Amino acid sequence: MTTIVKNTILRILFISVIVLGSFELLYTFGYQGEPMTQLGFLSRTLGSLGFIAFGIIMLDKIKDKKSS
Repeated sequence: MTTIVKNTILRILFISVIVLGSFELLYTFGYQGEPMTQLGFLSRTLGSLGFIAFGIIMLDKIKDKKSS
């Protein structure tokens, strides 16, 4: 597998991680069911933000390798 194809697949993977983390964050704030505990809300929020941050950092590293 060439480097270009590998980088493209990784970009798609990390963009999908960012999108899924964003949807999870929106779902957490729009949740209409039974009240969540503070710990549950905090863990879902921080987990979503962690996935988004991980995806952005890894996507940035892939772009750096391409320009080098």
